[in-house]
Amino acid sequence: MIKFKKIFITLAIVITLLTTQPVFTTVFASDNFDDLEYKLNSILFVDSQLTREEIIDTITYYAEINSISFEESLTIFYQQAEIQKNNINNLDSRNNNAPSAAPGAARNKGDLMYSVASTFGINHGHSAIYYTTSTVVHAIGPGVNSRSENAFNKIGRKGGIELQSVSTTAANRNKAANYAYNNLRNKPYDNVFASNKKTINKLNCSSLVWRAYMHVKIDLDSNGGPGVYPADIRNSRLTTTYARK
Repeated sequence: MIKFKKIFITLAIVITLLTTQPVFTTVFASDNFDDLEYKLNSILFVDSQLTREEIIDTITYYAEINSISFEESLTIFYQQAEIQKNNINNLDSRNNNAPSAAPGAARNKGDLMYSVASTFGINHGHSAIYYTTSTVVHAIGPGVNSRSENAFNKIGRKGGIELQSVSTTAANRNKAANYAYNNLRNKPYDNVFASNKKTINKLNCSSLVWRAYMHVKIDLDSNGGPGVYPADIRNSRLTTTYARK
């Protein structure tokens, strides 16, 4: 019975991949429909900028490249979403999303900025890395390529900005900052946070910062899921907040 069930689910996924539009009811045609639906809705809550079909495509692709089942992939994304839901509940999610304050000068090159930043009332946060003590590199949002910007511009939210240092050598901080400036600017924005570690040609704010430090083999993702969110970097054991604005 278990073997038959696995074959049935595998065939359902194959059928979905062969159609031009994802067949949601086919993918979830199992005895665990309610559980699968609940997990998918949790992911959609955190990544509310994506459609259901885009989430299913992302989960399916992740399953393929990691040689795991769709349900195993879904569980990984669900566990990551639950962590992000806790982060959202524990962080300020003001309704006004407009940047209202400048982070200002950092102590050192390679330091980080975290700021409250809400989408549809959900605080996903925003991340940036300091290329110099007065210049940040960040991915702003949909339709805008990643870029460097004066840290005295209003790119954060008043009362929700944190400046952080990374626990490593000055040489590593400098290399990470240089890599961000030289290699991670002018990249299209990536709407998909849930699997942004696998995306190469596009970036969002947290994947830019994460990739800059991965260049020096420092992983700032605090939970190790397939995606890295701003709160993951903010909560990393390797980052320390030294100023709030």
